Amino acid sequence: MQCHVQTEEVTSTRRRNGKSAVDAPAKVDVSLKKLSSESGNGTHSDGKIDSANLDAKTNGKNANTPGKSGGGGWNVLGQDSTSFATVITIMALITYFTMPESLSVKTPTVQHVWFYGWLAAITTGLGALPLLFFSKPSDFWLGASNAIAAGMMLSASYSLVTEGVALDYDGAALYGHEVSHTVRVVAGVLLGMVFVRGTKTFVEGYEDLRLGDISGLEAAKIFLIISVMTLHSFAEGLGIGVAFCGKGGAHLGAFISASLAVHNVPEGLAVALVLVPRGVPKFQTFAMAIMSSLPQPIIAVPVYLFVEQFIVWESVGLGFAAGAMFWVACFELIADAVQEMSIPMCSFSLSCSFVGMMAISAWLDVVTAHEL
Repeated sequence: MQCHVQTEEVTSTRRRNGKSAVDAPAKVDVSLKKLSSESGNGTHSDGKIDSANLDAKTNGKNANTPGKSGGGGWNVLGQDSTSFATVITIMALITYFTMPESLSVKTPTVQHVWFYGWLAAITTGLGALPLLFFSKPSDFWLGASNAIAAGMMLSASYSLVTEGVALDYDGAALYGHEVSHTVRVVAGVLLGMVFVRGTKTFVEGYEDLRLGDISGLEAAKIFLIISVMTLHSFAEGLGIGVAFCGKGGAHLGAFISASLAVHNVPEGLAVALVLVPRGVPKFQTFAMAIMSSLPQPIIAVPVYLFVEQFIVWESVGLGFAAGAMFWVACFELIADAVQEMSIPMCSFSLSCSFVGMMAISAWLDVVTAHEL
């Protein structure tokens, strides 16, 4: 549709050297072309914009944008619901088809070791669930999330070190010299810290590293944290495999697996506290939390089959995981937290999460000692 507007005369008054001058009459032919498709975009035929329609459309777009919902920070899973349903269905099928015929036996089998390790691993996803319903938080809550996750990791590091030092004497020697569990734990801690530092330097060298829509240093940090949590799960899987060996292994292994399942819930929360504030999609957060614990059943089976070859490395593995988590907590999460919040608030958040995790660990130790 074309609209022609003609003016018979255009006059403009300008001041030149203090005198006014009138321009000669001029004809102006203005052609306005409108596409029929514009009729639904909030614009009337007279060229005016319908602000009501435009606001409605803008609000509609914002409502459909992930993470932009204004409903008090709550955001439903939305388009990820199909992916969640698929993953949960797969986990349910794996659980059903790998379940032993009898869970209470005197002599455990490889199937028992796998199944209990698998149950312990998937409980990690429970810890990530609460944060999946929140949109991206403010800078303050980003700092608080880092501090809380750091407190959980420091608590886990302390527990791993004390567990490694307290292992039963095994008479391990190197070149004729006895190597105690304490020495092996310290060596593992140092190796873990060196490993994380080297991995961080290597990953940060790739500026084009991407994890979904996240790139650069943030992607490198997420990759580093997930790697550390996965390494930590290797040490826990080693503990499950060893627990199923020996006299009364079926009962002890099942109970240790149940204890780790409870312990994995706050660890899943720690993973989510790191990923969700950095903009990682909700489905990916849930999947990464579970994947970080999958080494537990995977490593538990070979440890159970070849326990004599693995048991000497248990204290080293525990120390390695502790050192890696200690480095990430201190030099990554705490360093980020103090940039977003005051040091007193950071210390308070970290202390509360540390004490909370230590209380859970102490309760599990008391229950384990009572059962044994």
